[in-house]
Amino acid sequence: MRDTDRIIGARISTKSIRPLGGIVQIDTAAATLQFELNEEIAHELCTHLDRFLTQAQAIPKAARSPRVARRSG
Repeated sequence: MRDTDRIIGARISTKSIRPLGGIVQIDTAAATLQFELNEEIAHELCTHLDRFLTQAQAIPKAARSPRVARRSG
């Protein structure tokens, strides 16, 4: 299995209103990927992102972003 790429940027643009459709662009260090998006998938993504963000709020901030120890001098 291949390593996971880090997302460094994302954009969504509307392609059509009826039916609702668009283009999702995901930027990684290696490439920009484009995907077609419809209303059904948009709602599914919202559900997944909402669940993800809700879980993140339940975790103490210190546990979400570990501090890097710095050496002095």
